[in-house]
Amino acid sequence: MSESRSLVKDGTVLFVSTLIVNAGNYAINLLLGRWLGPSDFSEVSLLVTLMLMISFLALGYQLTAAKFTAEYTADNRSDLLSTLVAWLKRMSWWVGLGLAGIVVGLSFFWQEFFQTTSYLPFIIFGVGLPFYLLMSVNRGVLQGLTRYRGLALTYQAEMWTRLIVTVLLVYLGFGVNGVAWGLTLSLVATLLVAKIPFKPIEVTTFDHSPILNFLAMVLLYECSQILINNSDVMIVKHYFPPFEAGLYAALALIGRIVYFGTWTVVTLLFPMVIKLEKEGKDHSMYFLGGLIVVATIAAVIVGACYFFPELMVGILFGDKYLSVAPLLWLYATATALFACANVFVYYHLSLDRRLPIWITLLGGACQILFLTLFHDTFEQVIWVQVYLMVGLFTSMVIYHFTYRWLPANIFSPKASV
Repeated sequence: MSESRSLVKDGTVLFVSTLIVNAGNYAINLLLGRWLGPSDFSEVSLLVTLMLMISFLALGYQLTAAKFTAEYTADNRSDLLSTLVAWLKRMSWWVGLGLAGIVVGLSFFWQEFFQTTSYLPFIIFGVGLPFYLLMSVNRGVLQGLTRYRGLALTYQAEMWTRLIVTVLLVYLGFGVNGVAWGLTLSLVATLLVAKIPFKPIEVTTFDHSPILNFLAMVLLYECSQILINNSDVMIVKHYFPPFEAGLYAALALIGRIVYFGTWTVVTLLFPMVIKLEKEGKDHSMYFLGGLIVVATIAAVIVGACYFFPELMVGILFGDKYLSVAPLLWLYATATALFACANVFVYYHLSLDRRLPIWITLLGGACQILFLTLFHDTFEQVIWVQVYLMVGLFTSMVIYHFTYRWLPANIFSPKASV
């Protein structure tokens, strides 16, 4: 009982910490939107969006570390846990170096493709990517061990470092380059804080195949999440002039409050479901509770966006962005549907049910295809996303109630539980 109370207490700390972190990250972007204006803010939003898109790799390593840390801990296999961490950290470091090479080496191409004023932000940003992936492994270990206070500290370190460095450098006149330095230095600082409670030493060999299999599935799903959450901003940045792209970036930033405001629910749900499944205990109430919390938060935010759009846009970004206010509730509706669908996917992913991943990946691919074809106006761009998210959420509900009648090995290397 005391362990349960401690877990609830630490989980509450993580939830509150995440709210503070999200508020801090939004505050940074709101300040930059006001200081820099729509055109320069479109470049800032591009950097942030690139980081979010690359985060599919980071979250892949984090969730893989979290899943197998939870399993090995439940089985009292500390030797396998130590080996797992050493192996994942070595892999993430080399992948991060390769990714940095792509971002830095093609910096001139990115400048031309996204119509930015300089290539330097891409170079500065690329330097921090190896640290990002390495840090994510440590976060996953803390998540799998349900050490939520330590996990919360890593998010706090990232946000406060970014806030202080970005505000200082932009105030000193470094502009978008200052924003890039803020992102990179925040990743380095977080790695220094994200210490795992043991030294990973490889003391035994183990079968990598189930870990690689799970990592591949997680990467596919996180890739689909990134496509759905961020491809619209990238496509608008490519097709629209800088000023208009900045307006859309502000709209998207406010509309995504739904998604980021409910992320902690999934973070808490994932290791708990794994642990209860290993112990042979019922976990359906955790899923239902998580879905209700996410849906409630989403409904409140969408309602606020519907009834007070001009007030929200005016307070958060200023009068220069008011032209997109009428579309705010519509964008928030799309992200609300995605946030609810996300609960279904993570629940079934924690139980090694893989079909929802492929459904979401198809949704992400369709979003890129349809937005490439239909992007004449902001309203058209958003309606495409709403229709797709309605389809995605409906598919998840149907799967949840019918997976027991599907073939056990469909798109999965092992039978569903």
